[in-house]
Amino acid sequence: MITIKFFIPVLACILACACLPPKKAVQPAAAPQRAAAAVKLSPEQLKKVDQLYYKAVGSFSNNDMPAASAHLKEIFSINPAHKPALELRDKIRLSGYK
Repeated sequence: MITIKFFIPVLACILACACLPPKKAVQPAAAPQRAAAAVKLSPEQLKKVDQLYYKAVGSFSNNDMPAASAHLKEIFSINPAHKPALELRDKIRLSGYK
């Protein structure tokens, strides 16, 4: 047999839940904006960036990190958003060179 003592906590819980405000929908955070916009490069600049990148890769392969970093700095002065150069810079940093 169910007594009134059983229903009192259940009733209190139901009333407490009914008094709560509805949950607000959580909006996903906006994606961060990239600071560097796409850079329009001339054909000469594109060629120069490619040459510098291959020089940087060669220096990295020869374990000459100062030379690789110098080539990357030149690339970033022309095109700061050059993705392969950014990835190579990360590899150089992971190798322990700063």
